[in-house]
Amino acid sequence: MSMGSVNHILIETHGNVAVVNFQTEKLNVLSHTLRSDLYQAIEQLLADDHVKSIVLAGSAKVFSAGADIAEFSAGTHLNFPSLHDLIHQISDAQKPIVAAVSGTALGGGLELALACQHRVVHAKAQLALPEVHLGLLPGAAGTQLLPRYIGAALALDAILTAKPLKLATLTDSALIDVLTETDAKQVAVEFAQTLTTSTHIKHQNLELTEELQALLQAKRDALGNKPQHLVQHAILSAVEAALTLDFVAGFAKEQALFQELTSSDVSKSLRHAFFAEREAKHIPDLDVAIQAKAIERVAVIGAGTMGSGIAICFLQAGFPVTLIENQQAGLDRGLALIAKHFAGQVAKGRLTEEKATAIQANLATSLEYSALATVDLAVEAVFEDWDVKTSVLKHMDTHLPAHAVLASNTSTLDLNQLAAQTSRPESVVGLHFFSPAQIMPLLEIVRTDSTDQATLKTALEIGKRLKKTAVVAGVCDGFIGNRMLNAYLRIAGLLIDAGASPYQIDRALENWGMAMGPFRMCDMAGNDIDYMIRKHQLKLNPTKKFSGFADQLFELKRFGQKTQKGWYDYSQGNRRGDVDAEVIALIDAYRAEKGIQAQQFSDEEIVARCIYALANEGFRLLEEGIALRQSDIDVVYLAGYGFPRWRGGPMFYATEQGLNTMILNMQQFAQDPTTDASFWQVPALLAQSVA
Repeated sequence: MSMGSVNHILIETHGNVAVVNFQTEKLNVLSHTLRSDLYQAIEQLLADDHVKSIVLAGSAKVFSAGADIAEFSAGTHLNFPSLHDLIHQISDAQKPIVAAVSGTALGGGLELALACQHRVVHAKAQLALPEVHLGLLPGAAGTQLLPRYIGAALALDAILTAKPLKLATLTDSALIDVLTETDAKQVAVEFAQTLTTSTHIKHQNLELTEELQALLQAKRDALGNKPQHLVQHAILSAVEAALTLDFVAGFAKEQALFQELTSSDVSKSLRHAFFAEREAKHIPDLDVAIQAKAIERVAVIGAGTMGSGIAICFLQAGFPVTLIENQQAGLDRGLALIAKHFAGQVAKGRLTEEKATAIQANLATSLEYSALATVDLAVEAVFEDWDVKTSVLKHMDTHLPAHAVLASNTSTLDLNQLAAQTSRPESVVGLHFFSPAQIMPLLEIVRTDSTDQATLKTALEIGKRLKKTAVVAGVCDGFIGNRMLNAYLRIAGLLIDAGASPYQIDRALENWGMAMGPFRMCDMAGNDIDYMIRKHQLKLNPTKKFSGFADQLFELKRFGQKTQKGWYDYSQGNRRGDVDAEVIALIDAYRAEKGIQAQQFSDEEIVARCIYALANEGFRLLEEGIALRQSDIDVVYLAGYGFPRWRGGPMFYATEQGLNTMILNMQQFAQDPTTDASFWQVPALLAQSVA
């Protein structure tokens, strides 16, 4: 065996087989640098008469994680050699080229393997085309080659869903020459030594059968004409091209569709979301030299719905958890909730009975705070009351070891003041989970004025281990998400005063893309909870303007789903609720009593008021230093509040619409006497952004 190198690539030769080993620090992302190195190495080996066949091999953990997404936004992805150039070079090669695929081969990484004439794949490798999540389609012949390898129906499903290919079912397909449990590179070398000729599947043409035509039409009909399905329609068109055109024409069609998508609002929004989630992990003032504390044992104090959900999160992440309550009855209820969750996971096939039992074996319980003596992190999730929270935190402070982290799940209380009740405020941090905690991906990490860097870094590490989407926030009422939500709900309520119905408001926002309109959401959370939040806000600011109508619903005990009536009527069993004529009559009477002449609102104006309410409060959060970045605010709303990912988030959406447009709209809204003109005053940071 001999070795040589081309920049970042190591070339080995085994007799007449050359192995191109490529490994970078960034998961073998196909950056321009790596593409150039690969192109040069392959060109060199194709010209070498001693080399009869070539093997491409990434690392054992990753063949390639795909294209460099940043290049799509920068417009540099087509710079020579582009991934297209590499695909053509490999698929047109006069010598057989074998991909040795171990670990992950995603997106452009899988397309690189598809360009090879042969593939040796490790049985545990993960092959997928996830571009749909970025508002794109596979743009390096993936839509043309995968149907040729595994059939159009399977390929279409893989590209539309982004799910990994089921390798064991594809061993008879042209995709996999050898599926191995051993070293894929070694097997690929042995396989390459048997090859003498080079032909590529791209030269085979496919046929659009009646069955496939019906499948394509059925998928188009199911998608309809909703703007967020632009990407899926493009994928269908690209795969149809693979069935009706030769490779050259089909590839050209794929490229035209890809270029259309890169400039679309949907793709821009989805790519923004992708980068925003990664950026949220980077805290500008966090010293890289500071180490996170070692967290091995966790306690959760409070076994209610939230506490039990938090305990489940830690259990599923492999932590030993002690659940603490002050009454056995409360502990029993919490244990029942946890057992019910894991039984559900088994019933759905997500866990085996043995695995569920093993996870729950890590759960201990106690009625005594002395159980905290060996714990590294304790999370309080008790009733949202100052006296209760401070009492619990003081007990935590007394019993936890000196190195431990004290975390609070408070959503409304001042965490700076709570931390001050302990002897170690530097070790106090907010871990604000969203209900149900075991399902919702968002975790707000709340940094107090005293939280030290080791504690903050520990909280970020915990978020990562729990597989949560973590965003750092400062201390204020509601932090990032709920503070903005309160503004959104308040403006939506004042729209009812002005003349809109709750049903039109919900319908307008749901049609726009929100998972749930504000009033349907309040019915789900409980209008009694909404009432308490309003009273809390009025206590902080007695002059804040609210619609008075929601208080009438509270007084009528129309709390929402739990009482069968709220804004909607749930008495007929419709989980989404039915429009209630009684509510409409009550609103009419309320307006008449207030002397309000109802206005007519378009759906577009309703959406503008509510979404700009979110963005406006977001600019205030940035101005106050509560949120670090606009993109962090977007992540909070995408992960925790049902904001449509294909819209990018409230801050991104407002920016894309034009901040001047937002300001003009706000100035117009402020003229309406039924709204809160003071809320629509332009924050200084927003004004500076357009200056």
